[in-house]
Amino acid sequence: MIADLLLVNGRFSTLDRSNPDPRAVAISDGRFIGVGAEQDMRALAGPTTAIVDLGGRRVIPGLIDSHMHIIRGGLNYNMELRWDGVRSLAQAMEML
Repeated sequence: MIADLLLVNGRFSTLDRSNPDPRAVAISDGRFIGVGAEQDMRALAGPTTAIVDLGGRRVIPGLIDSHMHIIRGGLNYNMELRWDGVRSLAQAMEML
């Protein structure tokens, strides 16, 4: 299978003990078709494959949904339990 997209020169969190430190991924039709060494993933590239150099950045695919509802966040910011500045588990438990 030929990849539509290669992400190379990255640090990927896979939680896969058999592949703990992959440096590249290959993606086709929105699905991962390969995860591993950059050289191995480049073998899945074709003439139209887009290649993105991540410059050594960390990638955590599919594990974090980092959106927020800005209106709710603004209205309730001071009414919710806030964890910024908490220095210990004991302090966190005291807050709860």
